[in-house]
Parts: sequence; structure tokens; C-alpha cells
Amino acid sequence: MGTVYPAEIATEIVRRWESMEFSHELLPPKDELVRLIESIYQASLLREEGEPIRCRVIVAEPDDFTDDDAGPPTGFQTLRFDQPRELTPHEVRKLSAAAGYYRSLLAVSHRSGAEPGLGTESNLKVWAIICAGTRWVNRVEGGRFDGCPLPQRLVLQIEGPGHIIVACGYQRVLECSAGYLLNEGVDPFRSNWLPQRFRQARTSLLDLHSQQMKNESAVLIGDEFVKLAAQSVIRRALSLVRSRGHGGMLIYVPDDVWRRPDIGQWFRFRIAVKPKVSIGRFQTLMRTLLMRLSEIAKAQRLAVVSWEDYRNMRDAELAELDEAFVEFANLLADFMSVDGSLVIDHRFRIVGFGAEILGDSHVATVHRAFDLEANRTVAEAADASGTRHRSAYRLVSGCRDAIAIIVSQDGAIRFVAHHRDKLTYWPYLP
Repeated sequence: MGTVYPAEIATEIVRRWESMEFSHELLPPKDELVRLIESIYQASLLREEGEPIRCRVIVAEPDDFTDDDAGPPTGFQTLRFDQPRELTPHEVRKLSAAAGYYRSLLAVSHRSGAEPGLGTESNLKVWAIICAGTRWVNRVEGGRFDGCPLPQRLVLQIEGPGHIIVACGYQRVLECSAGYLLNEGVDPFRSNWLPQRFRQARTSLLDLHSQQMKNESAVLIGDEFVKLAAQSVIRRALSLVRSRGHGGMLIYVPDDVWRRPDIGQWFRFRIAVKPKVSIGRFQTLMRTLLMRLSEIAKAQRLAVVSWEDYRNMRDAELAELDEAFVEFANLLADFMSVDGSLVIDHRFRIVGFGAEILGDSHVATVHRAFDLEANRTVAEAADASGTRHRSAYRLVSGCRDAIAIIVSQDGAIRFVAHHRDKLTYWPYLP
């Protein structure tokens, strides 16, 4: 599908909505759905006090939310307007400042006469601000707490000019950017090949933990937990870089990079970091986390600690560790923001940042993956991409155990790896 307009986006929403088996009754009538998309799309192109518009809109009725909910972070706070406002791009622009993207949603009704004051006309009305708190961001940015679940209602997120995500609750339905539907994309974190590359690092960490706990009752904390904990940090760092709008690149290299004489053939660092204890911050935090989880599990008589158990634990030391992991993710995002690349090894030890990728080898072809394991790919001309992408292709083509994650200025993210004897990239859609 080429460039799409609101009527075509509405048609695609209805098609996907039905294919995902959501109730058709939750959608506005087709003409109102088109008007809704038009208003949201036009609002995304505006600015408020010089800043781009970012906000979330939920199409819900007044009786979908109660006034006696607990409020954030575990519930909603519903601030009902005494006079609902007509949904227009200008109104969304003005209200977006009050309904902060990370904390609140504008509630829009599409049913006439749903509440006194809404009127009997079919116009879409903004009737409340729903305060939901910030924990929902953890669903895509990493972290323990998902926040209160949104009801299964149509949600539109303005991510930037002409960039809109449509969802049912928190479940993505489609994404549109610059007039195009982003139809293809996967989440490589959910693949088999990517975690496999880091298995040795996870195994070493768990073995060390087992040695530290040898005199204690055995509590099993498995490979899956360590994988999800590590991925949550990178998800958050990528989301931060994406939201800043200037792009960046993260390069994973093997753990033996410190002893490899050829590292200077591939990177010229603005700042290279000495291999001291301070660069092993992530490993230190993970060891502390595993120790504390074992202590809590023992007190709660848990034989196995799962990711879900971790998310349900309320503990002051865990809360401090959560904050420490967030700070580490912000540090990675800051280093990625420097012109060049951030280079880390499989244990998340920082090698250096502001790295220029060297080498003059030419890469003619790169393969785009259409599924997690790259069972389906199509060859593309490598020079169709920008300079940042081409440098990543050149690195991974020559240094085949490296993995590159590229964040473009427009927010698009690609994972690049040499996989199944092919230089391959995966468009990332979390």
C-alpha cells in the first residue's frame, strides 16, 4: 500500500480490528472514524508553544470509567469536563499540554447522548482527561510494572508529526508514519537467534550466582529471567533515543573484544573506556538483583522465581534496583546520542562511545527479514540506506559476530546481524 489517507486508514483499522477479533461495536461508525483520524492526524502536524504534539486519545464512553478508582499508579483518575469539547485538531493541540503523553489520555465519546451535556449530534466529543500514570510505558520500554490495564477500547497515540499508532487498549493494531502504513516489522527480542548470541554471558552470571548461594537453600532463577531483565534495559534505552529524535547506534561485540588486536581496525573511538570494575555496572546490578530475589523467594517459600513473580514483588531494595537499571538505560541512551556509535560487549560492559566505524569494504546487498528467524527475506540494495545504516552493514559484514541496532532520526529502528550466512536486518516494531 502506498500513501494512505484517513478514509483508507479507517478501512484498514476496521479490517485489522475484525481480524484480531475485537468487538466491532467498540469502533465509531465509519464516517466518524474517518473524522477522528483526520482530527488526530491534523493535530499531529501542529505545535504548541513551539513543541510538537504528543498525546494519547481513547475512544470510550463516560460509563467505561468510574469516579472511585484508586488512581495512578494502580488505577485511573477520571477528570470529567463540565462541558465536553468538540474534537478538533485545535482542541487536541490545546488539551495535549494538560494530558501529558506519559501520564494521561484524552477521552472521546462517539455515542450521542451518552451523558448529559454531550448533546444529541454525532460529533465526537472530548469529555474527560484520564490519568493513568507512567507505568504503562514499561510495556515497550522495559521495567517491572505494567500499570493499570486499559479497557479494550480504540486508542490513538500521536508519536510525532504524521506519526500515529492505533491500538485496542495496549495491543497495537497499526502504525502510520508520513502517510505510509508500517506494515512490516518484528520484535527481534522475541526471536531465538538474538538471545542465543548472549547465552554464554547469561550462563556465566547464573553460575556465579549459584556459587555465591552454595550454602543457601536452592532457589531457581533461570535463563529466561536474566534474558528479560537484560532486554528491558535495552528496550528502555532504544525508546529514549527514539523519543529524542536525533538517532543513534548501539553495537554489540563479543566479550573478548578487550583482547582482540583488530578492534582498532573497526572502530575509532571518541572516548574509549578502560576495562575497570566501573564499566561492569550492569553485571553488578544483576548480581545484586539475583541475590535479593533469592532472599525474597526463600522468605516466600518460592522454589522458582519467574519474571511474573518479580513484577509482583514489593520491596524497598528492589525499588532501588529498579531505579538503578533505569539510570543505566539512560546512560546508554546518552552515550548513543553522541555522534558515532556506542559499543558494548555481551555483558553490557561499555567499550567506548562516539565510535566511528572504519573500513572501506563495499557492501552491495542486505537482506530484509520478514519474520523473527529470517526464514523469509528479500535482498535490497545496501546503498538505498543512509550513511549510518551503510556503516553498520559494513561493520557486520566484516565482523560477523557483531550486532548493530540503528535508531534513525525519524524513529525507525533496525537490528542488523550476520544470520544464516546472510547480512540481514529486521525492522523493529515492539
